[in-house]
Amino acid sequence: MSKRIERNKALVLEAMTLLFQRKDPLAVERLYAPGYIQHNPGIAQGREALAKLVARLPSALLYEPGLMIAEGDFVATHGRIRGWAPRPQIVIDIFRIEDDRLAEHWDVLQDEIATDGSKSGVEMFSPGETDLQAASVESGLDSPVDYDGLMQANLINVFGERDVARRMKAIRALYAEDAVLLEPHAFAKGYDAISGAVTALHHQLPPHFQFQTIRPAVGHHGTGRLQWRGGLPDGPAAITGTDVARFEDGLIRSLHVFLDPAGA
Repeated sequence: MSKRIERNKALVLEAMTLLFQRKDPLAVERLYAPGYIQHNPGIAQGREALAKLVARLPSALLYEPGLMIAEGDFVATHGRIRGWAPRPQIVIDIFRIEDDRLAEHWDVLQDEIATDGSKSGVEMFSPGETDLQAASVESGLDSPVDYDGLMQANLINVFGERDVARRMKAIRALYAEDAVLLEPHAFAKGYDAISGAVTALHHQLPPHFQFQTIRPAVGHHGTGRLQWRGGLPDGPAAITGTDVARFEDGLIRSLHVFLDPAGA
């Protein structure tokens, strides 16, 4: 894979993360070309219109990146977006890159259908795609580990996923088989135990409780750190904390969960 294609994929991933996970309108001017062309008929033309849209996005909206394909100046992404429409949607975004900025955009969206309502019986979006995408994007950093992508995938697709089957697929994609989860008052080892610990956590939380990142994860030498918050949509943070993960061969070997004191 050429360095240019690597940069293009990293640029698209950064843009989708900053705009549709962290809702940062200031990222538009830095990442999008001045003459940005928008082909989505429901979004006004130009870079300024996109920044205004991002500034108005609800806090409950969340984009999950999946597979990425790149050729020449074009990058296509497959992902899931929640909160854009009444039902979660699967979206394919296509970008044209010019002078290291996003210059043009096309997209196609479908409502997500559960496997029990699908004639094919196959998921429209697999949580494992996030791990494959992270492994395929080489950001040019010294470390091969995509700390931010992997740790956000863990927060969203493991701790934020209430469907046990989907959560287990994400755990298998993100964790080593004998990985350990260490929480303040709990310990779990292996896929089943980790999923069980998350189920127990969900039983203590309101049905619409959500986890969100506070800022991008950072890491080096195989250890990453991610700060997060949890609460009801559009409400104040009920809890904040930090995940510290140890990675080996691109997988989480151990995850320590630290909770901030009340009122901190």
